[in-house]
Formats: sequence, C-alpha cells, structure tokens
Amino acid sequence: MTTIPIQVECYAGGRSDERPRRLTVGARTHVVARLLSESVEESTITGGRTRRYRVLTLDGLVLEITHTYDDGWFLVSTRNANEVDSGN
Repeated sequence: MTTIPIQVECYAGGRSDERPRRLTVGARTHVVARLLSESVEESTITGGRTRRYRVLTLDGLVLEITHTYDDGWFLVSTRNANEVDSGN
C-alpha cells in the first residue's frame, strides 16, 4: 500500500483524541465536511497506535488518512463520494 505524507490541521475537543479538520496534499488543501469513520489499530510490533479516518471533504472526496504513533499523517486513498455511494 502506497501512502503519501500530508499535513493535517486538527480539532481536539473535550477528549484527547484529535479529529482532522483540514488537510493539505501537495499544494491542495481539503476542508473536512464530515468524519465518516474512525478506528484505532494496535501494533504488536511497535507497541504504538495508528488511527485511521475516513472523511468527506467539501469538494466531494472521500479520503482515507492515517495518524501514526510517531505523529505522522498519511493519505491512504482518495475516491469521489459518488463512487462510494454507488458501490464502485
């Protein structure tokens, strides 16, 4: 799986977990309209946690991003929202 390093601006509410609000891939900035899903993966090898997010952007993209235990953010996949809705 190929991942692309990205920059992410987050909102941290009353809990300690961060939620992505805006992310920059290369020169393009995407604003998160809605958080679609969030999960946590525990690594038995590194002992760290990786958080995985699926977000819908204002421009109609569904992005899957990860936040690694060492504070790295990565883009895993990009799809148009209409592709996700139609099951393609």
